[in-house]
Amino acid sequence: MIRKATVRDLDGILSIMKSVGNRYKDPEQGFLMGDYTLHEKKHRQKYACDLKKLAYAYVYEENQKVKAFLMAYKKSEWLNEVPGWIDEIIWRPGFNSSFLDNFVLINQTAMYPELTGHGIGSMLYENLIQDLVADGVKNIFAETIIAPVPNFASLNFRIKQKYELAGIRYEEYAGVIHTTLVYHKPVFDQEKIVPFTHVHPRPAARKEA
Repeated sequence: MIRKATVRDLDGILSIMKSVGNRYKDPEQGFLMGDYTLHEKKHRQKYACDLKKLAYAYVYEENQKVKAFLMAYKKSEWLNEVPGWIDEIIWRPGFNSSFLDNFVLINQTAMYPELTGHGIGSMLYENLIQDLVADGVKNIFAETIIAPVPNFASLNFRIKQKYELAGIRYEEYAGVIHTTLVYHKPVFDQEKIVPFTHVHPRPAARKEA
């Protein structure tokens, strides 16, 4: 079952973070950049605060146990987290900067390693999309690390979800420079939306014999 995350899910979410966010980074399995087995008090405080305020946080629950989660930040929330994010990115030539007017950034999607490839990430993503459409959010950004260890699982997921490369960003984390690809996709393809009257034209009046 997919549902909105609450602060009561904190222990389950932190358990997942530790399982895929530690000192060992498996490119094929996927991983979180940080080591969540360290400084647990700090992580607990941060994510407890996030779960109270984020509009777009979801969990996958099975047998009353949280086994996967997704957290996305609205533009204002993300720029509060990383104030220089827009200016730090080397945007690709031709990138449409108007996409930055109204967006969310998917910061973390994670699950227990044995659940990878079962479609759970896609289900979390679909629930996010439904809420973004309802709220009028038009663009999604996401980041994938490629150095010092490439996250191939994340890269494959971006391809599957038809993201397009928007730019590249360099970030210092724990004394190491990390290289991150920044991806973008519209919440929906406006060019494919056809007015209702065009799909179902009004039938011509019948002539009496």
